[in-house]
Amino acid sequence: MLQEAGPGLDTEIAHRLGEDRAPAAGYSTDPAAADRLISRLEESAIIITWIEAEPFWYCTLAVSVSGVRERIATGAGPTRPLALCRAVVNLPGGRLLSEGKRPASN
Repeated sequence: MLQEAGPGLDTEIAHRLGEDRAPAAGYSTDPAAADRLISRLEESAIIITWIEAEPFWYCTLAVSVSGVRERIATGAGPTRPLALCRAVVNLPGGRLLSEGKRPASN
């Protein structure tokens, strides 16, 4: 079942970021909060690609393994922030983004 945009999804994203504040930032609804989430992902060496195919956005999260991009999660939604958040909750093993920066493997 796809999570809807709003406080429940935002709280899940905040948990994965290691944030304890309540209420959570509006990652799934606020483009500025989504941009901060993008920055956190990029700090973790996660590559983000987008496709906009009206009426949906598609987000793919990948990592570089020996110079080859490996897809690790995807998400889709009617807005860019929602597609991003759905991809983040699909990261394998409930991966926490607060584990620190990861160097890109090339």
